[in-house]
Amino acid sequence: MLKRIVIQNYRSCLRTSIDLHPNLSVLIGPNSSGKTNILQAIMFLNKMAREEDYGPSHEDAITVSSRIKAVFQQRRTRIQLNASVNAYTNESNNDVMLASRQKWLFKGQNGKHASFEIPVAFAGRLLRDGMVPDYFRHLHRIHPYKLMRMIRDIPKWTTRALSSVAEYCSGIRYYGASQFTNPGSCAVSFEIQQEGKRRRLFRLRGHARILYNMYSAKKAESNRGYEQFIDIVGPKGLRLIDDLTFREVPTSSIDYSVRVGGNVEVRKRHMLLVIPQFRIGWHKLSPNQLSEGTFKTLALLFYVITGDSTALLIEEPEVCVHHGLLSSILEIVKSYSRHKQMVISTHSDYVLDHVTPENVYRVTFEKSAGTVACHSPKAMTAKEFSALREYLEQEGNLGEYWREGGLGDRL
Repeated sequence: MLKRIVIQNYRSCLRTSIDLHPNLSVLIGPNSSGKTNILQAIMFLNKMAREEDYGPSHEDAITVSSRIKAVFQQRRTRIQLNASVNAYTNESNNDVMLASRQKWLFKGQNGKHASFEIPVAFAGRLLRDGMVPDYFRHLHRIHPYKLMRMIRDIPKWTTRALSSVAEYCSGIRYYGASQFTNPGSCAVSFEIQQEGKRRRLFRLRGHARILYNMYSAKKAESNRGYEQFIDIVGPKGLRLIDDLTFREVPTSSIDYSVRVGGNVEVRKRHMLLVIPQFRIGWHKLSPNQLSEGTFKTLALLFYVITGDSTALLIEEPEVCVHHGLLSSILEIVKSYSRHKQMVISTHSDYVLDHVTPENVYRVTFEKSAGTVACHSPKAMTAKEFSALREYLEQEGNLGEYWREGGLGDRL
């Protein structure tokens, strides 16, 4: 799990430090306090673990150098990752990472210590597959001799923990409040190219991407997570839908290319057209016919329930969801947070009604310090925290306590 993260020189986070809850952390605060910036900074760990996420530079883009310090706990081993990241923000307000450098510090049992420099993506690929592809060396400009020294300098007792951290970082997922708005813009189908038993996916984003993920989960050999998802959103659970099916239509296309000498090469591509259909009552609906609240809820719960993620960052789960449904969503999130670490940002005091003070972090912005995140138990005296406990047991709830200013400016 991720125990602590320190963010320097990233947007409003001049030097923001937060000790995360092992299961569920809830960040609450006003607009422009920096809650989303904390989540986006955590996502840098995922970008570092996915070498294909490095983007090309643009001359007119303003590049910012940020520093991320992440502390992980893997059984009895404490792992600290110090990273410097060069990135810029594109026109869609997404971070494009240009380069990064990572240094690892290990502290094991019996006083063992180790430190070495190695990219997160390199560690994950090396320890998982036992090899590093040539394009990875070119991407990071790693000379073969330097690569050999990197491998030699990794102590054997750190490899299991290193592999766990790399797996954790590559499994971080993000659910944003601005995602999946206006389902009417969603395509009613998507295409997959078939090459023997292999399937090649054409680049999909947004609504179409989550539909493809649902389709892949259903087609997987072990689709237990997908079955749990359908049980929860279907007639036995929240009754958002009655069923979800994917109709498959084989198609093909022919490409012509002229080679040197005038030879014409003909290539036939076998395609699979996938058409998702949601059944609600007697009606079969395309994805673009769902309401925004329904689509958002389905996407969020799919991320929460399916098992391909190690951590989930959730931005404003209350958007477009009524309180009755939000209550059920939060209980599901709490249940699954025992299996994957979750961090929620919210403006809603209603969300606080479903968590404990140990889960709550108040986020504020100060001109001199930037974004500041304070954990509620540490920001209160023992007497104040005891009074809060008594209030929650006898009189009211945490959301009401927040509305009345009971948590105070000290948080």
